Amino acid sequence: MERRCPESEFVGVGILRNWRWFINERGVANLIYRLNARDEATLDRYEGSPEIYQKVHGVPVEVVVRSQVDVARIGDTINTLIYIDQNHVTDGKIRQEYIPRMHRVMEDGIREGIPPAYFDKYFKPFVPLL
Repeated sequence: MERRCPESEFVGVGILRNWRWFINERGVANLIYRLNARDEATLDRYEGSPEIYQKVHGVPVEVVVRSQVDVARIGDTINTLIYIDQNHVTDGKIRQEYIPRMHRVMEDGIREGIPPAYFDKYFKPFVPLL
């Protein structure tokens, strides 16, 4: 994220209720970020929005691990923007070039406070070992 959107700030780890993370039939995942306008425009290009991923504004996320940035406290709800592929919603097989990226996501997430059990339950069924 830092490479693509250098002005983005890590706010914390949150729970996006009533949604699930998965690899779709295109072989990619749906991921969530909080961005400023310039980084959002950059990510729009990377994500192929609105043709591939569609943006959904105002999606509530409950903060469960707080960063050092004084933006939110544990238990706060932040309305976010998410990118989601609404046209490809069937489970699929991960693209080979995507596997190392997802392993970096897991490593970064654990470092930021996401319990390893979360990745064991939700990511590992879709993301094979390196």
